[in-house]
Amino acid sequence: MNTRGNPEMTEEVEALSLGLSRRKAAVSLMEQAYGRLRSEILSCRLPPGAEISETDIAERLLMSKSPVREALGRLRSEGFVKAYPRRGYQVVPLTISDLNELLDLRNILESGAVSLAAVRITEPELEALDQMAAAGYDKEILSSLDQFVGANRSFHSAICRASGNRRLYEQLVNVLDGLERFFYIGARSQDISPQVNDDHVHLVQALREHDGDGAARLILEHNDSTREGLVKVISQGWGGNGLWVE
Repeated sequence: MNTRGNPEMTEEVEALSLGLSRRKAAVSLMEQAYGRLRSEILSCRLPPGAEISETDIAERLLMSKSPVREALGRLRSEGFVKAYPRRGYQVVPLTISDLNELLDLRNILESGAVSLAAVRITEPELEALDQMAAAGYDKEILSSLDQFVGANRSFHSAICRASGNRRLYEQLVNVLDGLERFFYIGARSQDISPQVNDDHVHLVQALREHDGDGAARLILEHNDSTREGLVKVISQGWGGNGLWVE
């Protein structure tokens, strides 16, 4: 559109452009706040049961309260925080009931996913799984723990992606989101990498042999072992207020 020679139209276009730029900047800040808070919640840097406020978070993230408020609203809709009038927000506490429900759902989804993957998985996908299966960590170093948890998540989501069923993959990713805080808690309590690595190696071998029934059995055993270990850890170190006790 040619606006030369028309000052009023030029001003209107400039105003629209400025408005779009401001909206993009606001969305960018909201995404930054959302990404940062979601990561801190999933990794338990913001522990279950912790009370947080828009003001404190805005000051910490060096931004205004508006994008923080929008980010918290998004996290609330996803079930990660609760809002309390005139009080602020609370990171949703974790319970053994939550753990059992999520793992039951994971068993249903993942046993089907590995059965499909055993038929459809490719050699490059198997090679990538081999690398992820060998991940280890130092539980005293958070960055090392982050890498291990990320590798574990990538391992399980990659198997589900290899099933070739997009909806199944999306559902499992949602379940893995819900379980991530539990996994951090378990991994911080003791080095679980030897058992996890061993389970993953056997699972990859079953997939390489296109043994769907064997892969399904192994994933159920792996998830049941995870359940047993996490219930034990939570029972030993769970605070009455829902906070993880170091």
